[in-house]
Amino acid sequence: MIYSIYTNQDTTLYEGNSVSATADIIKYRNTGIDEILEISKIVSSSNTAGTYISRVLTQFNIDFAKLNAGAEFNWASSSAYLNLYATEVIQPSATPTFTIAAISQSWVEGKGRENNKPVTTDGSSWTNRFGDGGSGSPWKTGSFNAGSNGNGGQAFNGGGTWYVDSSSTYNYPTNESQDFRANVTDIVAAWSSSHFPNYGMIAALTASNETGPTIFGSHKFFSRNTHTIYPPRLEICWDDKYWDTSGLTALNVQDTGAVFFYLKNNGGTYKRGSKIRFNINGREKYPVKTYGTTSAELDIKHVLGDRVCYSIIDCKTNETVIPYDAVYTNISCNATIGNFFDIYSDSLFEERYYKIQLRYRPTTSSIDYTYYDIKDTFKVVR
Repeated sequence: MIYSIYTNQDTTLYEGNSVSATADIIKYRNTGIDEILEISKIVSSSNTAGTYISRVLTQFNIDFAKLNAGAEFNWASSSAYLNLYATEVIQPSATPTFTIAAISQSWVEGKGRENNKPVTTDGSSWTNRFGDGGSGSPWKTGSFNAGSNGNGGQAFNGGGTWYVDSSSTYNYPTNESQDFRANVTDIVAAWSSSHFPNYGMIAALTASNETGPTIFGSHKFFSRNTHTIYPPRLEICWDDKYWDTSGLTALNVQDTGAVFFYLKNNGGTYKRGSKIRFNINGREKYPVKTYGTTSAELDIKHVLGDRVCYSIIDCKTNETVIPYDAVYTNISCNATIGNFFDIYSDSLFEERYYKIQLRYRPTTSSIDYTYYDIKDTFKVVR
């Protein structure tokens, strides 16, 4: 299963571009309701050797009791990924690397924007965790919390603090989308075990990239205030496959074009927060005629669970919301109902329609895929 959680607060911390009086205000600048998050290193406006940087904070409310209630859930075999969706990338230099770490102090998103005039200074900023300007509560710049660290930039100290043993490096993708998908399993597992509190994650250029002479540019992502389906997303993934084919016949998929799949007992609409089970039935398009007292269409046949996985697609945008994964979105089988899979409806946005697509591979090592679109759609409602 891939369980998606959307950020409950996020912001960008902008350092400032010089030590002028204007920059002294900028170090308190709050951007909590901007539609964009930005990780950047920019040459200063005076065109001197100075630079200024920005870092991204994001936090997710995770219901660990809900996750741990599932008998199939186990952190030892699970993964977690931080997803940031790119809107603009300006990368005039070498490909950067990033650091993701667990934040070690609480912070408040705030209600400011980058371009507000006068500058909004109430809320999280380069200097402050929360509060207003010079009277706010600053990030620690020394005497850090146990296991924690922080460092400033070119002009000002601040920019957040984080747990050192949670820090990991992420290489920026070179694919066309330039979306950000970083493995943060260790961070989320540490929150689950209360190794340290969940104050969210900080994403920044690595220390050597922030201070080195070759890396410049800006990487912008959609924030939670975007009017799109691309806010920051935390995916928690685990193998929830159940397998019992007792008394069932295997569906012959040797000719992939001679079969089709459909949903059985599709409810059509599902309440947000529910766990949905989709029953997937497969049939031959042209079954061999037989004589009997019951319809052959009532027979339940199964396909191998390590050969078929599913994805969930937004009907309006045709974007994949839950992606294919050869481990985490495999279908299951029950001897009574046949093939099925479960999802949590709060992984999806409310008041939108979705469709299911299946991907079949003839062997577990094959990349020769066949795709099957399920005609039925469904909607998540409030």
